[in-house]
Amino acid sequence: MNRRLRNALKGVVDPDIERRRRAMERFVRATFGMFIRYLYRYLGNEVECEDVLEDVYADMWEDPTHLCGVTTERQLLRNVYLYYMRDHLRKIYRERNQHLNLSQEGLKRLIAPDIGILEMMSENELQEAVRRMLSKLKTRERKCIELWMEGMSNRAIANELNKTVDAVKMLKFRTILKLRKLMRREQVIR
Repeated sequence: MNRRLRNALKGVVDPDIERRRRAMERFVRATFGMFIRYLYRYLGNEVECEDVLEDVYADMWEDPTHLCGVTTERQLLRNVYLYYMRDHLRKIYRERNQHLNLSQEGLKRLIAPDIGILEMMSENELQEAVRRMLSKLKTRERKCIELWMEGMSNRAIANELNKTVDAVKMLKFRTILKLRKLMRREQVIR
């Protein structure tokens, strides 16, 4: 971490308001480019990136405690993402992908239609079956489907799981096929 950023970071957590204000200005100048590049990977729109970053800096001003003890740029980026950016990004994803998110009802319709289970089971039985099927998935598969159900885009899921977007698409496809197969097995057992 360069000296300018290190000094600005020290001042951001200072209890004196005037020192914090001056340090925050230096901190913004020192980190703006780095944070914008990082956000652009997620959002792909400079205007949205600047809006999110404005809110992130405001959150940092309100509560700079998560910036204490940061020694490297990587650690700074990680802390800023975890404690300040992530909630803003999730809100944007939900707004952006409202029509894309997968509800519990959508998941049931996706894994059960071709085998006639929807007509043969009560609503409660079907919900319980879907819950059991989700618990039988591998952690990575379950996490992917849960993030999809929250309304996250393929790119956001890929970033969360440290995968490529194509790998996430394939994982979702294979997981849905697996859920269908598990649902068929459950129906045969009944």
